Amino acid sequence: MNPFRTLTTFSGNGNSWRVALLLFIFCVLAVPHHLRAQRRQASQSYDPKEVEAGSRRFVEHCAVCHGIDGRGSARGPSLTRGLIVNRGSDEEVAGVIRLGAPNSAMPPFALVDSEIKQLVAFIRSLRTPAAYLVVAGDRSLGKELFFGKGRCSNCHMIRGQGALLGPDLSNVGGDRTLAEIRQSILSPALSEGAKYKGVTVVTVQGEKIAGTLRNRDNFSLQMMDAQGNLRFFSSAELREVALGAKSVMPEDYGKLLSEAELRNLLAFLGSQTVAE
Repeated sequence: MNPFRTLTTFSGNGNSWRVALLLFIFCVLAVPHHLRAQRRQASQSYDPKEVEAGSRRFVEHCAVCHGIDGRGSARGPSLTRGLIVNRGSDEEVAGVIRLGAPNSAMPPFALVDSEIKQLVAFIRSLRTPAAYLVVAGDRSLGKELFFGKGRCSNCHMIRGQGALLGPDLSNVGGDRTLAEIRQSILSPALSEGAKYKGVTVVTVQGEKIAGTLRNRDNFSLQMMDAQGNLRFFSSAELREVALGAKSVMPEDYGKLLSEAELRNLLAFLGSQTVAE
């Protein structure tokens, strides 16, 4: 087939050209409309404590079939997909838990309403980015904590404010679920931030530089130093390289922050998105 002949034929048909243009406009506008629809559906406030409690109940009652992370196993489907999970109301999801699913291996569960509510909160958190949920907590107090007592901005940047030792969090609410953000704070070794390990190098001239590792191969090393500068070294320029065993993210935020402070921080981080 001659692609230029095909293009000429297509362009010469006025109706086809108009149909193609309409399809293009629809495709461009469809995604933002879908995101706006998600926001309209996010009318239920999911307390991080409810999500956490729901995760424990999920392990107890549901993980054997749906997997520890809710993404399915040989015995049951993923709970991050499906009409009921993605488009159904909280009451509909609760109804499936309470009554089971006809003509399937999903049994009914004799749980009290508060326990089912916790499960629904956790199941919702598996799929929905935090920015499209109504997250319980005070965002303004969370922002003060991020840039103050929590010392988060010493390593992280949001919209140009802060440092770059760790990942930029300007779109963390759009990229991650509420459960993932909570995990990155309380259990950083299990989260995306675990790859930001500490590194200290000594150059052949004797300069000692500490920061976080970005990349290393047999010939070079890239790191972000403590001042937020990206540094590149060839292996021949380095006399010593000391790699940290763990992420530079502190592991004591579960003790440093009260439950109220953690909720406020999650509310602030969950609202960070670059989407309109």
